[in-house]
Amino acid sequence: MDARPASWLSPAGTALTGIVGSAVRLRVQIFLRWLAVIGQLGAVLLVGFGLEFELPIIELLFTISASVLLNAWLVLRYPVSHMLTGREAAGYLAYDLTQLGILLYLTGGLMNPFALLFLAPVTISASVMQARTTALLVGLASGWVTVLLFFHQPLPWSGPAPVLPGIYMMGIWAALLIALVFIPSYVWRVSREGRRMSAALAASQRIIEREQRLSALDGLAAAAAHKLGTPLGTIALVSRELLSNPTLDSGLREDVTLMVEQADRCRDILASLTAEDTKDPVISRLPLGALLEEAVLEIGPSDKLLHVSCMPPDPSAGPVPEVLRQPELIYGIGNLIANAADFAGKNVWVNGRYSPEEVVIEIADDGPGFQPDILARLGEPYNTTRARGGGDADDEGQTGMGLGYFIARTLLLRSGGRIEARNLAPDERVGASTPGGAFVTIHWPRARFDVTAD
Repeated sequence: MDARPASWLSPAGTALTGIVGSAVRLRVQIFLRWLAVIGQLGAVLLVGFGLEFELPIIELLFTISASVLLNAWLVLRYPVSHMLTGREAAGYLAYDLTQLGILLYLTGGLMNPFALLFLAPVTISASVMQARTTALLVGLASGWVTVLLFFHQPLPWSGPAPVLPGIYMMGIWAALLIALVFIPSYVWRVSREGRRMSAALAASQRIIEREQRLSALDGLAAAAAHKLGTPLGTIALVSRELLSNPTLDSGLREDVTLMVEQADRCRDILASLTAEDTKDPVISRLPLGALLEEAVLEIGPSDKLLHVSCMPPDPSAGPVPEVLRQPELIYGIGNLIANAADFAGKNVWVNGRYSPEEVVIEIADDGPGFQPDILARLGEPYNTTRARGGGDADDEGQTGMGLGYFIARTLLLRSGGRIEARNLAPDERVGASTPGGAFVTIHWPRARFDVTAD
């Protein structure tokens, strides 16, 4: 399957190496912008009222208030756990550069020592964004530095503003341009090497785990075939002897016939496990309905009623999609189903549907739904309403730690999926009911999910 081309504003490293760079949390940018606002406001008040320098106070406060309004809008518009796309992050960093450029224009241009702050946004971009995005931001910052060399208001001063020699101002301009190129380049190279090393270690770990799992399965299959062969043969022999007895009751004869058939089936299964010509690609494929059934089995015994369905396809939807059997995919879906069963009243609905463009799995329950504060931070680790720890913790130590949804989301995102979670409306129907509980959907592009699409 061909990967989609990387956008020039996507996170770092997605173009040629296939390595996905670090995502940027919105709340991190909001926090950094609040720090900038506090520093800018403190500097304006100190210089204007503490040192009693003449400042364009109204224009400066108006420019600073634009950042305050932007942060307030972002807080109201997005949840605190929102992850910025590459385009969004680049746009906000470009705004920060523009706001800083306006402040410096009003306060002396390059003669203002705070001109060094042009390095902050481009350095942040170099650590998490793609190289071309950082290059564009470096170009924007260099443009502002060049404009401020020639156009700016006088430097705030007690008395006449100082006039620096032209050659000295050219030196400041050149130093800033060199710093804007060198420092982000160095940070980007170091960050890129770190990402590549992490990706290489993760790939190596996955390969090692896969080989260990396959080796363990081979050993288990051989041991099962060897140890079960003798008792299975004995069962088959005794069953056939009973079946050949003419005085055997007709009711018992049916049961013995069933035992013979099942013994023969077990023999065939053991033979297929040890056969050298076993077609692994076929065994490793799961239709969408079988994937849902295996995911439901992951949760173990439950006192809730599980409704599993795979909607009949539209004539234009094509054949039922098949996916490679991936333990992490089955575990991720099963974890979401287990969470729904934990909070459901009596029922959990698991439905799969597909179209020529995408494959969707829907999980709903008739429980109380997500609490508003939990829903706003859904996907973050340690986000839970359950008591942490305790004697009821499961073998993996995850019960009550708020890691279940986080782990499932991480595994499903790595498989190419996209997760959405919300609460059902009171009159919203799921099947023939209106449960009004939690509702989670997982979307995959069909080309990414369906192995038959190749």
